[in-house]
Amino acid sequence: MSNEYQFKPHEQPFMVGSPATPDHPTRRKVFYLLIGIFIGITASFQNGLLVANLTQIQGEMGLTPVEGGWISVAYNMTNACITVLLYKIRQQFGMALFSKITLFSLLATTSLQWLVSSHLLDTSAIIIEPYYLEIIARGLSGMVASAMTVLAIFYCLQGMPTAKRISGLILGFGLVQFGIPLSRIISPYLAVDGQLETLFLFELGLTLICFALINILELPPGNTEKVFEKLDFLSFAFFASGLAALAVFLVQGRIQWWTTPWLSYPLIIAVVTISIALWIETHRKNPMLQVRWMRSRNIIAFTITGAVMRILLSEQNVGAAGLLANLGYGNDQLITFYAVILAASVLALVISIFRTNAMDLRRPVIFAVALIAVGAWLDTDISLNSAPYMFYVSQFMIAFAAVYFMGPMVFEGMFRAIANGPAYIISFSVIFSISQTIGGLAGAAAIQAFTTIRTQMHYADMVSSFNLGDPALMAQVAGAGRMLSTQITDANQANVAAMGQVLQGIQRQATVAAYADLFFLMATIASITTLILLLNYLYHRYHKRNPLAKELAAIAKMREAK
Repeated sequence: MSNEYQFKPHEQPFMVGSPATPDHPTRRKVFYLLIGIFIGITASFQNGLLVANLTQIQGEMGLTPVEGGWISVAYNMTNACITVLLYKIRQQFGMALFSKITLFSLLATTSLQWLVSSHLLDTSAIIIEPYYLEIIARGLSGMVASAMTVLAIFYCLQGMPTAKRISGLILGFGLVQFGIPLSRIISPYLAVDGQLETLFLFELGLTLICFALINILELPPGNTEKVFEKLDFLSFAFFASGLAALAVFLVQGRIQWWTTPWLSYPLIIAVVTISIALWIETHRKNPMLQVRWMRSRNIIAFTITGAVMRILLSEQNVGAAGLLANLGYGNDQLITFYAVILAASVLALVISIFRTNAMDLRRPVIFAVALIAVGAWLDTDISLNSAPYMFYVSQFMIAFAAVYFMGPMVFEGMFRAIANGPAYIISFSVIFSISQTIGGLAGAAAIQAFTTIRTQMHYADMVSSFNLGDPALMAQVAGAGRMLSTQITDANQANVAAMGQVLQGIQRQATVAAYADLFFLMATIASITTLILLLNYLYHRYHKRNPLAKELAAIAKMREAK
């Protein structure tokens, strides 16, 4: 677009740091939309490929589960806290520079990951341990994923019809949900025999395509101004340290267990540093975060709802997927399972884009939570013989809910922020990002703790009811012994090994019973949440109130003023 072009009043950037929204011809709109979708999917791979291949990464690099956990910490801690800085970088330096910095960072990240996976750094001339390079790459990846999501949203906004332009927000945030199922589907084809080099080479290729696309069709320019203050960096340092410490606590707590003494230190650090950051922001003249607004009843309710939804949605990525992994199913056997999840996600995104109504944002959220409840109730009927196809219906529902709730949540948060002024949008972005990232980590941690405890309890109950005189039990041991007799010649050792196999079978039964308890708990929580949201919704309907009436009126006045 020519620099000589003068933007009309309705084409002006909505706020400092965002691109203008000119009336593009249809062909250009289509290209903007396609580029936005491609960038969004590429952004989703940053976390998806890590989640799908963490076990292989650990095996390839010879890492312990604890060391693998630090890789997850590196990604999540940067992804959760970088939102604040990204917003101000766009305001001060503009979208053009922001786009190029983002893609250069992504290029550096994917190049580093490919170098590590290709073992080109495994020489005596290279002093840096590849494991530490992987941690650095994952930390950069977390930052880049947030920035790429922002780029995808802005490109999608440019490609949307004027009447549906804000739906670009739904599209941009929804595309991020495709990362895990897409990564699970393609990983078995690319990471053949556990070799990850091709996988990261594929990611590097996507990055190069993105780099070319944003240079072929840049975002329209926007307004900039000097926004950084010295206190920003101090406040951000405390805030980022706290979120990083919280990520350490949630990730390593799952792996090393919560009673590990040193885990109390990151939790204390998180509480202290985040409190200091919020205190600084509360007493600043020009705060980055509108803490008083964030403490309001409506925003707290919004944050809790978003976090609870993310915790409930862990039933899929950690619950059902964890059960199938414990039953011995690998990525290559779950391709159809994740294809079903991806299909549900795409369907939910399309429906959400075209059906989300700004005047009725609570009903889709209630429907999404109800779907999670029904899906979780269906999953309670599991056994040792459960197979992936038995989860298709329930997981389709939950995957649909995961994307379908996103649009109304984003709309509500944005409306509440915009009604108070552009300065509040950064606070919404931080709240939403933290509720999703930390909520996801907390959900995974809670599920891991619950299933571990329940497995131990079920196992103890089953073993305590052992009766060595039980004919059925003795028949199991004898059958296992006969199978092992061809491998172990000593009869006593064969009997001991046979008893060990029987105990392993009991361990698997205990694990399945624990997951059944988990699905029951998730179904109960989702049902109660649905009831609470429904009662609140009916209360407002009865009194003919719109919970967002005040915000919608304020936005309408802003439009009239323009």
